Formats: sequence, C-alpha cells, structure tokens
Amino acid sequence: MVLAKRILQYRRRRRAAAAIGLAFYRSRQFKAPSQIQLFGKSYKLQLPADHGTDVAFLDILLDDCYRLQHLPNHVESVLDIGAHAGLFSIAARIRLPAATIHAYEPNPEVLPLLRNQSEIGNFTVFPNAVALTKSAVRVVAGGDSVHAKIISDPSSSVQSTPFSEAVARLSKRPLLAKLDCEGAEWEILRDSDAWKRVDFLTAEYHLWAGYSLSELRSQIESLGFAIISISESGSDFGILTARQR
Repeated sequence: MVLAKRILQYRRRRRAAAAIGLAFYRSRQFKAPSQIQLFGKSYKLQLPADHGTDVAFLDILLDDCYRLQHLPNHVESVLDIGAHAGLFSIAARIRLPAATIHAYEPNPEVLPLLRNQSEIGNFTVFPNAVALTKSAVRVVAGGDSVHAKIISDPSSSVQSTPFSEAVARLSKRPLLAKLDCEGAEWEILRDSDAWKRVDFLTAEYHLWAGYSLSELRSQIESLGFAIISISESGSDFGILTARQR
C-alpha cells in the first residue's frame, strides 16, 4: 500500500513537472529550477538558494499542497499573504489565468525575487506584512528564507497592512485567501468582519504558540467556514482548506 502511494505520487509529480517544462526524477535530489514554462513561454526564475525553497517548490507546484486544483474555476481574486518568492502566486496564476492576484511579503531579502516572479505571473506585489491592524514590524530571519517571522518594532520602516484593507483591495468575488505567515495567522483570524468577504481559505497553520488543532478548527468554523481538509505535516503545523458555508 505504501509503495503504491509512492508510485502514484511520483507519477503525479512527473506530470506536474512536465506541465511547466521540467523533468522530475527524485524528491531527495530535487532542487528548485532556474526557469519554468508558463502558457507556452519560458521564464527565468529568481529564487533563494536554500533547502526551504526547494521543498516549497516541490510542495506548491508539484504536489499542490494548497489544493488549488480543487477550487472552482470561477474564483476571481487571490490574496497571497506570506508570498515569499511568489511560488504560490505562480501556481495560482496557472490554475486561475484570469484572476486578480495580490501578493504580500515584508521580507526585504526576498522582495526583489518576488518582483521578478510577479512579472512572470502577472500579479501585484505589496511590500508589507498583513496583520489585524496597521503597525510597524520587523522581519526576523529563520533557518532559511521561508521561515522568516515578523515581530512588533516601532522603530522599523516595515509596515503591516490591516487584513481588512488587503481584502477590500480585491473587489471581485469569489475570493481565495492563502495564509503562510509563520504563526501570525492567529491574529489575522480574529477579524471576523473581513473574513465574511472571503469565500475560500487555504493556509499553512502553526501551533507553536501553544494553540491546538481543535482551537484552530473552532476559530475557522466561527468565521462561517466549513473545513474541507486538514493535512498534518508535523505535530505543530500543516495545511488547512475551507470554504464559506
């Protein structure tokens, strides 16, 4: 049974890779590519040279960890919070060619790379974090670029955009919100009014601050969402998808 699943996963990865002009052989040796093909054209990628980015490329573009393929075709707007170098926004553009996509990323180290990908994927970059309210924040580096976090810092020039404002900038619905903000999602999930204007949610959740999966489920459901799937990647993080009832 385990072998059959591995063979199926391997075949899916090869198909997904071929669709963007890549050859896939083994996950253990996989490195994020320097170029991909989109809609019949070849584009050069600019990505951080770290293991986290290699894993993110594999997860997002080959494994569809955010379950974009399960979305209806008529999604009009995408809000990418914690965009990093833009891999999710690229995947969203492939899945939703006509959607308006806004990508938020506060890390100055990856912003030039994100802007390169925005030219490829035709999405708009906002050099900000997203939080419950507007405030000054500082980016704290993690083990690699995908694990950077934000903390409050009144002396910083980096600003957070209120979640309500980020949602309001996207007028067309249905709207998909994607969260990958290293634990900051818990604050964003407190804005009950703004979440009423979001139709679909896909998020990497983090339980590092002592939260539980049952608390996460309860909070998501209190916002009017029905949970579609929860995939536990470890004891304290995973991927959750949901849609408004």
